[in-house]
This record gives sequence, C-alpha cells and structure tokens, in this order.
Amino acid sequence: MPAVRSFLAVSGGPLATRDGASFFAAFLGCLVLLAAASMYFFPHVIDGDAVGYESAVRVFAGGEALYIPAGIPEHTLDVVTVHRILMTPLSVGSLYVFSEIFGSLIGGWLVWDTLFFFGSSIVLYLLLRRFFESDIVALFGGLFFAGNYAMVTSGLGMFVDIAAWFFYILALYLVYHYLLVGGYRHLVVAAIVVSLGGLFKENAYTALAAMGIILLFREWRTPIRFLFHAVPLGLIVLLPAVVHHVSIYMQYGYTYLYWIHLAENFYTYNSLVAEYIKNLGSLLTLLAPLSLLGGVLFLRPRWSPFLSNEQRVYIAAVTVSAVPALLWPALEQRVMFLIIPALLLLAGIVLKKYERYWYAFVPVIVLYILIGFLMDAYILDLVNLPF
Repeated sequence: MPAVRSFLAVSGGPLATRDGASFFAAFLGCLVLLAAASMYFFPHVIDGDAVGYESAVRVFAGGEALYIPAGIPEHTLDVVTVHRILMTPLSVGSLYVFSEIFGSLIGGWLVWDTLFFFGSSIVLYLLLRRFFESDIVALFGGLFFAGNYAMVTSGLGMFVDIAAWFFYILALYLVYHYLLVGGYRHLVVAAIVVSLGGLFKENAYTALAAMGIILLFREWRTPIRFLFHAVPLGLIVLLPAVVHHVSIYMQYGYTYLYWIHLAENFYTYNSLVAEYIKNLGSLLTLLAPLSLLGGVLFLRPRWSPFLSNEQRVYIAAVTVSAVPALLWPALEQRVMFLIIPALLLLAGIVLKKYERYWYAFVPVIVLYILIGFLMDAYILDLVNLPF
C-alpha cells in the first residue's frame, strides 16, 4: 500500500484527500458501468481479425502447425497467423495464458481486455489530474476516454489494440513525470514500457516520438548529451523487436515487408477525404468541438495562462506522437484512437478554464457516451451518405 500511495501522490496531489478520493471512486464506478454495458450490448465472437489471433494462440499452444509457401505468394490464414505472431507476440502469449486460466479463449480474452481497459483509463485519469491539477478535468477527461466509441466497441472487443493503448499512455505519463522532475531513469522506464507495449501491438512504438521531443527540449543546448541519452533509449525499444523479427524470419521466412505488400491491395479507398470524415466523425463526435476550442486556447497563451511552457511542449509532443495513427494505411477508428490522448489534453484546457461550470459538461459527456453505444446500431446507418 505505501507504494500505491506514493504513485497516487505524484498524480497531482494525494488521492487520499476526501475530494480526490471521491472523484476517483466515482470514476471507478463509471468504468464498471461502461465495461458491463459494453459486454452486454456488443457481440463478442471470434470473427474478422479475431480469427487470426485465435489461430496464433493455437500455434503458440503447440496445437497447430503453420504452412507458409515459399515466396509467400498469397494471403492465407497461415500468413495472417504468422503476422499476428510477428507483430503481437506478447498479446498472443498472454491470451493463451488467460484462455487456459478461464477455460476458453473468449472468456479469457474478455478478462484480458477488461484489465487493460481499467489500466489505461486509470493511468489516463492520473495523467490528466496531474497535468491540470484538477479532479474535475480528470473525471470528465477520463470519461471521454473510457466512453469513446472505439474503446467500448473495439477496446473491449475481440482485438488487442487496447494493450498498445495502455502502454502508450503509461509511457506518456512517465515522460511527463520526467519533464517535471527530471531523472533520466524515468525515461529508461518509459523506454522499457514502450518496448514491451510494442510487442503487444506495434501502435505503442509511437510514444517514442514524444520521448524524443521531450528529451530534446531538455537537452537541446548539449547535443552530445542528447545523443548520449537518446541512443540507449532507442536501443531499449528497438533491440527486442529486431531480435523477434529475425527469429520469425529464420523460422517462417516471413517479414513485415510482405504485409506492406499485401496492404497495397487491402486498403484502397474511393475517397480518402470521405474516409477520414467518416472515421474521425464517428470516433470523436462531441469531443471534436471541445478539442478544437482547446486548440485555439492553446495557440493563444493569454487565453490559457495556467499552462506553462513545459506543458505546451508536452501537448505538442503528444500530438506529434499521434500523427502516425492518422497516416496508417488502414483508416479505422481503433487505429486512429491513439489521437485521443492528445485531443483530451486540448479538451482539458477548455475543461480547466471553465471548470467552475462543470455541470454544463455533464449532458455533453452523457450524450457522448450514448452516441458511442448507439453508433453501430443506429447512427452510422442514418448518416451513411453517398460517400
């Protein structure tokens, strides 16, 4: 318990205070309701991407052999399976462990998802609380995160993206701690977190950009010192991935380059603009105007005087780290979800500036969550315009 209290104490003040503990307890209660509602309202079956993960778990368990044709000339289940083993080895391995513990892959997977759902949401809450020094901002920002459409459908669905989200946000938390108090060891721990997260799902590697920007911000006057610190961090992140990729190539003759080749045929769109509108519109909904207003306040320092220069640099660094999510060949909400922490930092500026009127945000967050749950069943069909 002392370690837990110490961790909470650096999250913008001790949560042991009555108000802090009450807000945090309310947030945990909301997480329970959101997770339960997601499990009840959305189907959880093995189809789509989950088929490849199921096959990978069987291979991991030694119950299935893979046949990868020489030259890998086509797209087959075995190719998908080895790709899952290549890009998400810790997800596949941990899903196997959970399936053994709970007696079925689906049951174990749902528990696995739920743990990462609570973990990522709590770390995001603590990050916002420490960044804005406000329980109100942390509560509303945390609900915008946990109640997001992609979170309640894909995050708590039969995917593994939620693991990358957890490690990405945990790395961002550690980077902010380093920005505030220094201590290179915090970046080393952040690099280890990113390295682990990347082996759960490659999306987590994008946090490396935020680490590099913040390190450069602190060490730009001494380029040699910057390189001396940056190179080991890069090696910590990349070496485990390189070793794993080489081992998969030696075993199956498969590399990520072949998936890039397949992606040229997988992800073709009649209109990229239309796809971005559809995906970002359904992903963000009511968060979009808050983030846009927060962006305006961010660009006008006199309108947001409570932000320090360090905090402005941090928001910029997190935003840059989220850009790859928008450039990914697959334009999907669960891929683009990595932009949500950056947008929540911007929306948090609005929440902080007007936190005395917190009650005005209550109907916004309630409607936002309701929209997320109704999106697949009703809203997407209603707005399914010609594009």
